[in-house]
Amino acid sequence: MTKLFSRSALPAVVLLQTAAAPVAAQDPPLTTLGDAVATYADGLGSLRGVRELPDGRVLVADGLGGALIVWTPGAAADTLTNTGEGPEEYKTPDGLFPLPGGGTLLVDIGNARLTELSDGLAFVDTHPIAQGQIGPEMILLIPVGTDEEGRLYFQQRPPMTAPQDSATISRYDLRTGSVEALGRAKLADQKRSESGGPDNRSVRVRPVPLTPEDAWGVGRDGRVAVARSGDYRLEWIEPDGSIVRGPAVSYDPIRVTSADRDEYLEDAGGGLGVMVTSDGGPPQVSFRRGGDGMAGDANDYTWPEVKPPFPAGAVRVDGAGRAWVRRYGRAGEPPLYDVFDTRGRRVARVRLGEDRRLVAFGADAVYVERRDDLEFAWLERYAMPPLP
Repeated sequence: MTKLFSRSALPAVVLLQTAAAPVAAQDPPLTTLGDAVATYADGLGSLRGVRELPDGRVLVADGLGGALIVWTPGAAADTLTNTGEGPEEYKTPDGLFPLPGGGTLLVDIGNARLTELSDGLAFVDTHPIAQGQIGPEMILLIPVGTDEEGRLYFQQRPPMTAPQDSATISRYDLRTGSVEALGRAKLADQKRSESGGPDNRSVRVRPVPLTPEDAWGVGRDGRVAVARSGDYRLEWIEPDGSIVRGPAVSYDPIRVTSADRDEYLEDAGGGLGVMVTSDGGPPQVSFRRGGDGMAGDANDYTWPEVKPPFPAGAVRVDGAGRAWVRRYGRAGEPPLYDVFDTRGRRVARVRLGEDRRLVAFGADAVYVERRDDLEFAWLERYAMPPLP
């Protein structure tokens, strides 16, 4: 039986800046990243996480290859070989996030846990991803980001007993276990299906393709950047709970073609599936990639007439506190990112190369994944372009 459970209340917020209808304004400057300054020498099965360490080395999580790699750009790479299910081992590395003192938080979906690594990459502590008893109060700690205090930010979804229209943006303290609700994020339209009998019931709730949903990311200072899909704009949730809301951005919706439908289904295999099972004993929670349920022919789904402004997971915050939002383009078009300042104003646009996507930021670097014709992932490092 597949379920996601969570529930939370929201604090009051204060609106600091408002804007009404979308404003027709001249597009900000368009720039590119130029040439890559370094490329990891080997193709990866799946590039799940990238984290630049304070000393310039780069941690790379290859989920499909089951490898956690330590790469020195322009030089050699090593692999942490302690794989397994023990307390100082990993099984399926996924996301990588900074912790205080140069440490790293590793999302290990194969062992269904979060692992703290020291600045010297020693295994320090672990935390289960699934927190609490199976039921409405259970939360799943799938980090979207961490702040400089080591708190992690995640999307606390409602119970999957029926499709829901929104989820809670929450902050979790690894030391105390406290959870704080920060805001709400609109979810894509969803479709629920059910099969099996009373003793073997399966419930699946999956997104309806290309329907609008909010996306968000976290800065190291604890500010949360939320791209709103209703009237495309960028909001900042401040650490004190107040909101800075930028002006709405005018855009021309892109019509959905057969090529767009095929491209969406090809890219839909990286979703995280959550499975809750019980054989009479304590329920077990497991995770796997490729579990978003999108498969088959495009004719099996209902499609909207136009694309929303951006896809799920479109927001990343760089070291200067700017929010980068990936835009939906036409099928096969190189990706375009809108860049927003700390007041929610769109100040730049950055075009990546073909078959590339942004995966992480370093101190003065942008890390990009390139996919080749054989679907291997190649990690590229670029210098951060000059931006407002």
